[in-house]
Amino acid sequence: MIKKGEELPVKVIELSAEGKGVSKLEDGFVIFSEGTLPGDEAMIKILKKKTSYAEAKLINIIAPSHYRIEPVCSYFGVCGGCKLQNYEYEKQTQYKSDVVKNALERIGGFKNVNVPGTLKCDEVFFYRNKMEFSFSDDEWVTENDADRKKELFALGLHVPKFHSKIINIEKCFLQSEYSNNILNFTRDFFKSRNTTVYSTKTQSGFLRFLIIRQSKNTKDLMVNLITYDHDEQLMKKYSEELILNFPYISTVINSVSQRKAQVAAGESEYILHGSGFIYEKLNSISGKEFLFKISPQSFFQTNTLQAENLFNTVISFGEFRKEDNVLDLYCGAGSISIFISDVVNKVFGVELVNDAIKDALINTKLNDADNIEFSCSDIKEFIEKEISVKNFNKLILDPPRAGLHPKICEVLSETNFEKIIYVSCNPHTQARDLQIICSKGKYGIEKIQPVDMFPHTYHVENVVSLIGF
Repeated sequence: MIKKGEELPVKVIELSAEGKGVSKLEDGFVIFSEGTLPGDEAMIKILKKKTSYAEAKLINIIAPSHYRIEPVCSYFGVCGGCKLQNYEYEKQTQYKSDVVKNALERIGGFKNVNVPGTLKCDEVFFYRNKMEFSFSDDEWVTENDADRKKELFALGLHVPKFHSKIINIEKCFLQSEYSNNILNFTRDFFKSRNTTVYSTKTQSGFLRFLIIRQSKNTKDLMVNLITYDHDEQLMKKYSEELILNFPYISTVINSVSQRKAQVAAGESEYILHGSGFIYEKLNSISGKEFLFKISPQSFFQTNTLQAENLFNTVISFGEFRKEDNVLDLYCGAGSISIFISDVVNKVFGVELVNDAIKDALINTKLNDADNIEFSCSDIKEFIEKEISVKNFNKLILDPPRAGLHPKICEVLSETNFEKIIYVSCNPHTQARDLQIICSKGKYGIEKIQPVDMFPHTYHVENVVSLIGF
């Protein structure tokens, strides 16, 4: 029997849902190891031993997997942003389909589930439309820079499991070269002026976050600098030099937050350049183009081009007709409601977050979608009112990662929708919920489609359509 601290060679057979390598000993005992891939022969060290499994760290690769490739990012393995960048993309998407299938069969209890290939992302690098970079006075020095003195000024991304340590990122492959240029300019601008960085320990300092939002289809670009307070002269200088160097920037905002917690959102905003918001377009398979207004705190799908594929999958699965009345629960800022509005009779969106509803109303007006209504309500309270679902023949669900409240699932299991379209960023909670919804025999799985919204990560979005019997 293995013990904590023991080192041993293993053959990695698959990836877990969290992206860890899975190995099995002869007696069936399971070991999860960070940094390993299917097909690797690796030497690992046991860090934690439980009754039925162990967790281990990678010491070295004895023989690499045929699917292991050279990552393009120099921060790979230190930054937690792209943990599967060293795994062939074709295998990544196969893995994500397997995650969905395993969840539906093992957690949901569904038999012989047919999961198609994951919808691939055409752009596997520079695909994000939003990046949040953090300032810190606690720089993480990589092995390549071990001889260099640690800086008291860093702007970049977090090191996993370390709250305050930030890697000084110079080139990130997640957003764009424009984003990288703005990131590096911002670091140099404030560092050269000895501008202080906010510390949660002392609860003092000025700089907190840099958020860059970039529209893929309209080419709008927003820079939002979040600080502890507003320094008018410094912000004026920063904005002027920023626009001088990067004239393609549409708007610059200084958001101010005096919260103790490090949350990348402002309590007040100062518009330094432009309108204070940007626009993005999404293209529907119906042939219509939809416009969305994005303010500094608006929620919008992070991968624009895949959001089009995701929403078009919803349209395809919904088989919507002009006489359909659709209930959209967890509608957020109304993106899906608006996206399907031209192919149905009526949409009614429900969302708990009031700011999201405000964005939804703005975007509805922007698209002249007069067949949509929104309600700010707790979803569980709304669904428990029998009258709430009677006037609708189709339902869309797009809950957060935690999934649905069990009571909501129970209520839905007794309903009579023609179709339920369940969009999820967590196949495990989705499978759990679908089991309850289908438990009364009134619904069954019709179609499944995983969508890769985040290449080089273990995350997968999944769309399931249920058909009513």
